[in-house]
Order: sequence, then C-alpha cells, then structure tokens
Amino acid sequence: MLHQEENSFTFLPLLRPSIIVSSMWAISDFRAHNGATLLVPGSHKWPADREAAKSEVVNAEMPAGAVLFWMGGTLHGAGANTSQDWRYGVILTYSLGWVRQEENQYLNVPRERLAELSPEVRRLVGFDMYAALGFHDRTVA
Repeated sequence: MLHQEENSFTFLPLLRPSIIVSSMWAISDFRAHNGATLLVPGSHKWPADREAAKSEVVNAEMPAGAVLFWMGGTLHGAGANTSQDWRYGVILTYSLGWVRQEENQYLNVPRERLAELSPEVRRLVGFDMYAALGFHDRTVA
C-alpha cells in the first residue's frame, strides 16, 4: 500500500516542509519481481486528495549494497514479491530533531534498565529533549 511517512504529523498543513528523510538499504538485490520498493516521484509536492496513476509508480530497483533515499512526504510502499526469493533490506528514517520518532523505543525501557544506560545511549533512544521543546519540570505542581 502506498503511504507517506509524514502522514502522522497532521499539525502541519499540506504542503508540509520536509521533516523526514527515509532510506532503504539493500542487503539483497531489489528487483521488480522480488518486491522492490515502489515510489511515486514528486508526490511529496502533491495535495492530499491527489492519487497516483499506475503509470506514475516506479520500482526502485537496486543491487545489494545500494541505498535509496526519499523525502518523507513521497508516496512509497513495498512491491509485490512474485518470485520464490526473499528480499532483504533495512529501512532507516531520519527526522528533524524537534520531532519525536514514530516508534518510541523509550516507552519500552523499564526504569531499572534505564538507570543502567549511559547518557549517550539514553540520548540516542530519545530520552533527551530538543532545545526547549518537550520540557517539563516535575518540581512544578
């Protein structure tokens, strides 16, 4: 199913500024027959009601070791794997510092384990705030 990574940030009207960049790292070859990522180039600039025509959807074929980057507002999705082979890839999504990640790993970390983590790991997992956004002083009633 074609979708956009930035759909969860509805507090910004369309056309949204670019707040996410996504990437797909090919561990194996990505080909149309094994479900290569589908993209609709330029769709990050479309209004919300615009739907992609079949002719606008392209397969992002690439060899193992290649990486594909796209703007978070670009329509994309996995292609159908019509082969007998698996397709392996790693998707990484990068967002602006003031945007919380979509999957909040910090919600799954028990307090006891959190106390054992280094400050660097706590920061990487998302426990730090960005500038003043998200600031809350627990000492204030």
